[in-house]
Amino acid sequence: MTHRITTLLFASLFLLPSLAEAKRLEVAEMKSNSVLTDTEKGMVWGPEMMLEDKLGTMWVEGEGNAGLGKYIEAVFEEEVEVARIRIWAGCFVDKEFWERHNRVRILELKYPDFTSEKIELKDTMEPQWLDLKEPKSLSKVKIYLRAVYEGNTWNDTPITKIQFFDGQGPEEEVEGLKATASSTFPDKDNSYSADFAVDGWLDTYWVEGAGTGEGEFLDIKLPAAKELSRFGISVGNDMTESFFKSHNRATKVTLSFSDGSRQSFDLAEKRGLQTFPLQSVKASSVKVTFDKVIKGKSANDLYVGDVRFW
Repeated sequence: MTHRITTLLFASLFLLPSLAEAKRLEVAEMKSNSVLTDTEKGMVWGPEMMLEDKLGTMWVEGEGNAGLGKYIEAVFEEEVEVARIRIWAGCFVDKEFWERHNRVRILELKYPDFTSEKIELKDTMEPQWLDLKEPKSLSKVKIYLRAVYEGNTWNDTPITKIQFFDGQGPEEEVEGLKATASSTFPDKDNSYSADFAVDGWLDTYWVEGAGTGEGEFLDIKLPAAKELSRFGISVGNDMTESFFKSHNRATKVTLSFSDGSRQSFDLAEKRGLQTFPLQSVKASSVKVTFDKVIKGKSANDLYVGDVRFW
């Protein structure tokens, strides 16, 4: 199985997260008492991978079976109030991989006060909200695998992504974005369309299809007019440092808002999501123009992993 799961790092999928109703809580550390390790390829599918916002990284239990009774543990910097969990249960690379691996059916949450509760998930390839019976104040929580929907090929259980939320108010991040672009790299499988720049995953990409990408733009539609206070962007091919240096990456962008205002930002030459405060603006759409671009060592195409607004 491990020789097949290695290909996940280079796969992609367009998937919009569902709307949120609570503020996301930051996880300091993810732990587990079972991890899949491919010693031949030097790959470890550890629990920290569930925090990476990437389709090609995930936690996989390492038991050689469904891993029932094994757990993941989320550790927070301080005591927080957890009311909801959002989980991408299974391998979300594509529909085929999702069906071939096990998917979680029942999880048991065990809290530091020695109480626990079980939650049953649907067998559906979409992020699911898990509502706790009541909000819990805690600094860590263990989540045990109790039952699975069986895969049709491999008897292992992945979780691609997990998030924790409180119950104090609306989630700050704007979700449900749609995007079009000034140009797109031609590909018969439509692997680099503009929507990949707003799908919430850092390892799916919009790639421009004209020149270096300088002067190219993304036109992003919000689900409704929103008061925006911050934006984030990931530019360049984020797979590895070598890939990042090989392809073009933007160093300056201008945001043109639907109210007619503009704001410009200088970007650091680094992998991952960069975030910037905005002068408060209400907008229903944002045009992101790439003003300056550094050319890659071996390729002349601009990659954008994700654009986000809060």
